[in-house]
Amino acid sequence: MEIKQAKVETTYRHIETGELFKERKDWEAKGFKQEEMAQDVKVIMPALDLFSKTK
Repeated sequence: MEIKQAKVETTYRHIETGELFKERKDWEAKGFKQEEMAQDVKVIMPALDLFSKTK
């Protein structure tokens, strides 16, 4: 049985404006403070094979 890795996507969102950033350095370059930002983490799990065949 092969174990597949989960995929993790992280985005940063300005709380007041809703502006999205892919990386921390992007919003830091605009001068936003950490208190003004929300970090959104999305974990995508691979499908489970519930009906695998036995040997």
